[in-house]
Amino acid sequence: MGIRSNIEKSPALQRKLSDLPLRPGCYLYRDQKGNLLYIGKAKVLRNRVKSYFQNKHQDAKTRRLVARIWDLEFIVCETELEALVLENNLINEHLPPFNILLRDDKSYPYVKLTWKEAFPKVFVTRKVRKDSGLYYGPFFPASTAYRTAELVYRFFQIRDCDIEIDGKRGRACLKYQLHRCTAPCIAAVDQAAYREQAKEARLFLEGKRDELKARLEAAMWQAAEAAAFERAAQYRDALQQVDAWFTRQKAASPNLEDLDVYGSAVLDGRACVHRLMLRDGRMMGRQEYVLEDVEAFDGAVLAEVLQRVYSADAVPGRILAEVEPEDADLLRDWLGGMRGSRPQIHVPKKGEKVDLLAMAQENARLALERKFEPARLNEAVLEGLQAFLGLSHLPRRIECFDISHGQGREVVASCVVFSGGSPDKARYRRFKMTNEQNDDFANMFEAVTRRYKRMRDEGQPFPDLVLIDGGLGQLHAAESALKELGLEQLELGSLAKKEELVFRPGSSEPLRIPKSSPVLQLLQRLRDEAHRFAITYHRALRAKRTLQTELTQIPGIGPATARKLLQTFGSVTRVREATEAELAEAAGRATAARIETWRRSQSHEEPHIH
Repeated sequence: MGIRSNIEKSPALQRKLSDLPLRPGCYLYRDQKGNLLYIGKAKVLRNRVKSYFQNKHQDAKTRRLVARIWDLEFIVCETELEALVLENNLINEHLPPFNILLRDDKSYPYVKLTWKEAFPKVFVTRKVRKDSGLYYGPFFPASTAYRTAELVYRFFQIRDCDIEIDGKRGRACLKYQLHRCTAPCIAAVDQAAYREQAKEARLFLEGKRDELKARLEAAMWQAAEAAAFERAAQYRDALQQVDAWFTRQKAASPNLEDLDVYGSAVLDGRACVHRLMLRDGRMMGRQEYVLEDVEAFDGAVLAEVLQRVYSADAVPGRILAEVEPEDADLLRDWLGGMRGSRPQIHVPKKGEKVDLLAMAQENARLALERKFEPARLNEAVLEGLQAFLGLSHLPRRIECFDISHGQGREVVASCVVFSGGSPDKARYRRFKMTNEQNDDFANMFEAVTRRYKRMRDEGQPFPDLVLIDGGLGQLHAAESALKELGLEQLELGSLAKKEELVFRPGSSEPLRIPKSSPVLQLLQRLRDEAHRFAITYHRALRAKRTLQTELTQIPGIGPATARKLLQTFGSVTRVREATEAELAEAAGRATAARIETWRRSQSHEEPHIH
């Protein structure tokens, strides 16, 4: 059923659309069976609701929603903030299918401390329950959780067993002998002392380094004064280990407060949002949320994500994201009502906060890759590339060119090939330029001409997309080469390094692909691989020239012998420093004698100064 037919066939919908108030409030869409489809809030109900039925430029998800709307309800509120609060409560209660519903990724483990037990235990779990336990994590990668639990056993000797603790067991397990548990099961430690161990373990898991160190240091000196030197040594070792452990934690900064960072990746109508949680300047955990039917991660989507997240979680003092949320001031007011003060929400532009945002975006991208089959992932990325660049067909085979030289010497070009989104190294080609000149445009023209002239003459199949490393100048050089060969039909584009802009022939306006997009990351992989392949060839030629201009200056030493010496000794300096016997063993007595004569002549030219 289309939009118009629904309005015509539903008298209730027609009547309500013509009688919407000019007031803030919430609106609820239902299908023909009365099922709730979507809940939204509006500053002006009439304008917002009618926009669904009048706007022809909607995304696919909204078009599917509108096609199913049969009836609507609305609730008038005094203010837009009141409407936001009501919207959030209604969504949490009814979970409508067209609202963004966060599916938290529970595949990563947590470390659990059973704090309310008389003798708490620590273990790794992948299930978070509403119980009296304390959960830390989730940990990414998963091995970090097990490493953290092991440190708790080693530093604080907390148990991990499920046995009932009554102090009546005949003997303790092996972990007692290994100093991984203080064995409350045999009453080797009383409840008060064990609780102190558990408190220290809790401080460690919560990242409260200074408080934990103060407790351990006080316990160490107390044990020393009581002549319990073995116990004092254990506290001393724990202090050292705690320092070493926290030093290794990269995600920590003394300049950061409580902070949440949101990065995203979108692919094939599915988005992954990665949330990094820093508390007291230290990384305390991360969460992933999967969103369905999302074409772009914009301010509207971010606003809904923040509403869903902080309906259940505490609000930090600062939130970083890649875009400004929709109705940002209103959202700050709502979050401030729960927190007691308005949080800061902003898009970082420089410094360590940009690095944190990039980390969140990279984790989101990797999560999407895990959720897609590799072949399907590549296919989806190529489909996205086709849409972004407006290509006539899917770019299954892409060739990318780069130029490399050193001050106009050893000028080379590379051509790397990706088939189906992956490197096809057997098809890579490299070119040594015929004229050494520091002119990237002329060199690009030559490389493209040589590549496709041969393919044309030999009847080889052409690529679906030719990508150039550079800006408009390099693009125009490649375009001229293809035109001269009569191959204007080949799809062409360039990727400029500075701002990662994509240029296309016939347009001076570049395309900006979102930095979190796997499409841009594919283009960057192509560009970086072409650069690597070109610079490797350039360095090989430069090394060959260096070899020929130094070792081959020695009378009687040709390129083959010079290469053999370099392979044996590793550098020209080592050849100079080698003894005559070592040289003879590597290249024969005659060669060793020639080198020795050369070294003596050089020592006369450059006498040592004592």
